[in-house]
Amino acid sequence: MHLVEERITAEDTADALGDAVVALLRAYRQAIRHPVASALPALELALLLGEGELRLGELATRRGVCQSVVSRQVGELEARGLVVRRPDPADRRAGLVRLTPAGRELLAEAADTRRRWLHDALARHPDDDVRAATRLVRALADELDHRTAQYDTDLEEGPVR
Repeated sequence: MHLVEERITAEDTADALGDAVVALLRAYRQAIRHPVASALPALELALLLGEGELRLGELATRRGVCQSVVSRQVGELEARGLVVRRPDPADRRAGLVRLTPAGRELLAEAADTRRRWLHDALARHPDDDVRAATRLVRALADELDHRTAQYDTDLEEGPVR
């Protein structure tokens, strides 16, 4: 009987953690889109461009949206002088996008604000708790990434015959 109670508790705990992660993601996204936190209309896009020059299609894939959404957002950022486009030398039909110095500066300001908000939000919690939560969230993210990659591999290989 005791094992059944532990199993239910573990399942409930896993569900509660999943709900908490979803709530955290929602709150985090709202915070980084807040006008105080960022002046970028598409911060996620700018964050990806912070990694380097990318094709529009790659940006759309990484964000999980259609290319027309990314194209519109890039147009908005371009009009504000935050990104520039150029033809891809490897395929002239495709375009590459990169941040301008002004875009990098604004991205850095948004990152600083995000860090301050997180620091302030975590300030009342013991450092050991924050470190433990960090380890757990990273381990969970790694495990979910691994499972997603395995699922994708299984789909590509097709049914076992």
